[in-house]
Amino acid sequence: MDTSQSTIQRTEKKVISSYCITCLKIGNKFDNSYVNNLYGMISRQSDADFYCFTDDPEGIDPKVNVIEIDASEYQSWDNWWAAWWKIVLFVRPELAKYDRKIFFDLDVIIHGNISQVLDFDSNFALVYSTWKGVPFKMKYPNKSLFNSSVIVWKDVTSIYEYFMQNAKHYVSKYAGTDDFYHNEKIKREQLPHCIYSYRDGEKPNQLNSFIMRQNKSIALLHQRPKNHELSESEHPIVRHWKVYI
Repeated sequence: MDTSQSTIQRTEKKVISSYCITCLKIGNKFDNSYVNNLYGMISRQSDADFYCFTDDPEGIDPKVNVIEIDASEYQSWDNWWAAWWKIVLFVRPELAKYDRKIFFDLDVIIHGNISQVLDFDSNFALVYSTWKGVPFKMKYPNKSLFNSSVIVWKDVTSIYEYFMQNAKHYVSKYAGTDDFYHNEKIKREQLPHCIYSYRDGEKPNQLNSFIMRQNKSIALLHQRPKNHELSESEHPIVRHWKVYI
């Protein structure tokens, strides 16, 4: 009997207006199917308002609140890439009416109950990379153990303001927002440990990577291969991603 989707089907949908879901699509790294599939995975578990900030709204489901943006002014900056725009989300007026904002990268796959994340109360929380651990921290002291593939925040206007004081410098100095937060000593909390790396697992030096971990709920495909590159026969987790109707 195929039980691969049973966890999602049994999840009670949350109808809450105090938080919203956000995502970001800039450039051509991801097509509209990534936005629509993320919306499909989230909408199985939550009726929260769903926002996509993008420079290309074509083909995105009309039930998604699409906010068109222009990131061209940043794209000429040395070392800039789309993840830096996440900091701009912290001050977007469209999100101000929500007590909590929850961000998901487009390449996550949700295959279990995410209530722990939807209910998490924190002013600023990121994924803690349990798959890196102490060895990584000792070898790379200037690299972050936090990952911003999923973010929960309330009011972090101060982070945006701090960043904008010398934004081009920070973008050129750090590989991304995660290292910026780490080296500039910006306080972060750990999100619940229901999130893992599909490639690297949930703990350091795991040998059996590229498997769906039933004790977790959210897989990060933060490296290659990406979601659309996985064959369903070899990676059953893809069934949980291809849910958009």
